[in-house]
Amino acid sequence: LAFLFGLGFPMIFLLLKELLNDKIITRIDLEKSTSIPILGMIGGNDSAHNLLSKQGPKSAAFEGFRALRSNLNFFNSSSDKKVYLVTSSISGEGKTYIAQNLAIVFAKSGKKTIVVGADLRRPRMYVDFKLTNDIGISNHILGDKSLSDVIIQSDIENLDILVSGPIPNNPSDALLSDKFGKMIDVLKEKYEIIVLDTPPLGLVADSLTLMDYSDINLYVARQDYSRKGLLSYADDMYIKERLGDIH
Repeated sequence: LAFLFGLGFPMIFLLLKELLNDKIITRIDLEKSTSIPILGMIGGNDSAHNLLSKQGPKSAAFEGFRALRSNLNFFNSSSDKKVYLVTSSISGEGKTYIAQNLAIVFAKSGKKTIVVGADLRRPRMYVDFKLTNDIGISNHILGDKSLSDVIIQSDIENLDILVSGPIPNNPSDALLSDKFGKMIDVLKEKYEIIVLDTPPLGLVADSLTLMDYSDINLYVARQDYSRKGLLSYADDMYIKERLGDIH
């Protein structure tokens, strides 16, 4: 009896845990939850730094982003496609982490790159770069600041940064303005790679608006954090062809 109880209870516990789990744990969970093609997988970051520029070039995280860059180059055979949009279901899944480090690896490869903090609701990107959010996109499209005034040259070769700036009263209207579209056109002429860090798709529609300007969209899911139900929402939009070229 002791042997049967010792064997049976753990098996029942593990079975119930698996049945009740609604988070993405393995690649199989991801493939079952969505038909969006998987572009790459980034390992956990064990260092104390979120930016790859602060890590060794041989770190596991650095290698993961190099692989992601290579996969993007494979899918993106046209040099005209240069705007990459990064979004996710909810906050905390790592979209800003992916966006800023993807920009860094492109810059490290010699591409003139800019990472744009296009999340005008809950900006985060400026924190890791140790910048302030006093001047940015909102000062340009809603104020009198020129684009050159709001672009920040980073200490990483080939990488410039454009933060969101002060949060506007109506972020959605700001993204729909003609001046925002003209800003993207100017950036396309000046940079080889543009990476847009956008709000979570599962919370607001801003990312759908920004997809009008992007060439390739990246949807981030985080292990043991992203919920399968939220991914099914993204999958439904993908099937209805509302998410463009997304991975």
